[in-house]
Formats: sequence, C-alpha cells, structure tokens
Amino acid sequence: MTRIALVLAAATVTASLAEAQSLSFDRLALQLNQGDRITVTDRDGQELRGQLVDLSSAALSLQTGGLRRYIDEADISVIRRPERDSLKNGGAIGLASGVAFAVWLFGKGGKLHQAGLVLPASLLYGGAGMAAGMGLDSLHRGSQVVYRKAPSSRRLAVSPVLSPERRSLAVSFGF
Repeated sequence: MTRIALVLAAATVTASLAEAQSLSFDRLALQLNQGDRITVTDRDGQELRGQLVDLSSAALSLQTGGLRRYIDEADISVIRRPERDSLKNGGAIGLASGVAFAVWLFGKGGKLHQAGLVLPASLLYGGAGMAAGMGLDSLHRGSQVVYRKAPSSRRLAVSPVLSPERRSLAVSFGF
C-alpha cells in the first residue's frame, strides 16, 4: 500500500513539474500561430485577451477589440491559451458509470433483479451516462500556460537607516 502511495505521489509531482515548465519566449512560435486566441498577463498582473497578430523573439502584437497592442517580452509574465477538454474521457466515464449502475440495479443482488433487463438497461443507462459525461466535458473551460517568465534572481533592496546620529539609506544589490 505504501508503494502505491509513493508511486502516485511521484506521478503527481512529475505531472506538476511538467505542467510548470514552459517554452522560452523566443521559442513560442512552436506553440502559437497567428490568429490564436491568447491571454497575456503583464508584470503588473493585468490580463489582456485577444488574437495573436504577430510574434517575434522579443515581442508580440495582440488584437484586442479594435486595437492592436504591442507588448515587449520584458512586460509579459504569463501567456495562456484556451484549452478544450476532450469529450472522449467524459463519454467513457459516463458510459462506464451508466453500465455499472444498470448491472448493479438489475443484476444479481440488485433491488430489481431481472437478468433479462441487464443488457437493455445497460444500453439505456450507458447511453444516458455517456451523453451526460460528454455534456459536462463540453462545458469545461480550461487554459494552458504556454509561457511563464522565469523568476529573476536580480534584486534591489532599499531600506532607511534612522538613528539619532544618522539618517541614510541602505542599498543592497543581488544578481
């Protein structure tokens, strides 16, 4: 049991790390095309949604409403694009759930035990479950991070030094 928990934990951490990794800005052309709908979060946390017009190794232009916005790489912290969920997994989960419910309900040990109804009920409940699962998946709206600015190791700290004899500023730089 402990091994299973460790394997699941390792898979979760690996998936999280893989999701957190993204392309460098100059390689975004491998993921994005002109006309793609994207959301750009700038360094102040403001989001701009629009259509990608142009992309270079140092900037991008975004059509938002009737305006074209040019955004330098230095001003971008995150770029996301909408991601639709596949309908296959929702349909499969719904189908399996519906069939399992029908087998439980009409099979041996079920409240309505009638072996002749297991197959038709499986088709009916399985179909309804598949439709419900696909419907739920179609409503899912997610986004994929295609670019995240690497945290800067550079820092500047300024703090006041106040005493009866001295009034000054302490400045420290880090690279």
